Amino acid sequence: MPKVSFEDIAITSIVTTVGDSIIDIDDEKEKFGFEEKTFQRLKKTIGLDTRYIVSDNACASDLCFQSAETIFENDICKKEDIQALIFVTQSPDYIAPSTAIILQDRLKLSTNIVAFDINLGCSGFVYGLYTVFSLINSGLKKAMLLVGDVNNYFTDSDKTFTPLMGDAGSAILIEETQSPKSHFILGSDGSGFQHLIIPEGGARKKFNQKSLNFIKSSDGSMRRGIDLYMNGAEVFNFAVKTVPALIEDLFKYSNNKKDNIDFFVLHQANPYILKNIANSLDLSEYSLPSSTGSVFGNQNSASIPGTINGFLHKEYSEKKIKSLFAGFGIGLSWAACVLTTEKIFAPKYQLYKK
Repeated sequence: MPKVSFEDIAITSIVTTVGDSIIDIDDEKEKFGFEEKTFQRLKKTIGLDTRYIVSDNACASDLCFQSAETIFENDICKKEDIQALIFVTQSPDYIAPSTAIILQDRLKLSTNIVAFDINLGCSGFVYGLYTVFSLINSGLKKAMLLVGDVNNYFTDSDKTFTPLMGDAGSAILIEETQSPKSHFILGSDGSGFQHLIIPEGGARKKFNQKSLNFIKSSDGSMRRGIDLYMNGAEVFNFAVKTVPALIEDLFKYSNNKKDNIDFFVLHQANPYILKNIANSLDLSEYSLPSSTGSVFGNQNSASIPGTINGFLHKEYSEKKIKSLFAGFGIGLSWAACVLTTEKIFAPKYQLYKK
């Protein structure tokens, strides 16, 4: 696996915008056809409770735009100083062009800017950080990373997937500044690509009229060819096997121990997966927060910054924090990093404004 270190590059701002509509899982029981016993088991074991979604046809770019504007409106950075805009999403505005280029104009940033999309989900935040850190390491001074997705792009009818998901978009400002070394490890295994996939609509299996037909699967879910399919058992096995080993490897590479880390902020797939990982590493609920999925839903690539703005905004705003971030999922892919932030601009999450 690639192992890379950077020096004098740091995150200076994190802002997250979440969907403006709060959905209670109890209100979705009938919609998804859950049997009472199964429903209560899912609520208890997986931690289904509420989720925040957009109430209109907003895109992930709209949520990220609001987050980015909050950074500029608070005079954290001047727009003309941004030299790169990277957008990590699986729900772009269009198949082409890159939404990052559209956002460059919408945010009124300079045209002398690097702008492109990265098609990643669960691991996308850390991959995005690695990409932006690399750009700054090559000579840029300030860059903005946008990460986020909206659930209705993937599906709104699959009972194995939709009740888990929330909508969010984050903006992260990254700068060349005096800072301790950061350490990254990244990996991917395409042999498991079929476990998290939108099977139709790409060049391999082109969109056609049948792609819109709902088909009942063996688990009772109604799903179209253009909806995201998730093999929950395989994804769970991948996560609990890969992530603890990844973190242990990162400890060795970065010369850290778990007691050196203030917070382990992991992709918030769901509380059940995170608690299994925490048990494997003997980590407390405080050091490895796991409530994002129960409150906001799985925010995909925005779940790590979403957890910071949702539950740790005071700590990151007021203290010097050594963090271990780890993302894992679609691809299959995984990435983790250890880095330090100091009294960054990290306000409480905000609701999307139409």
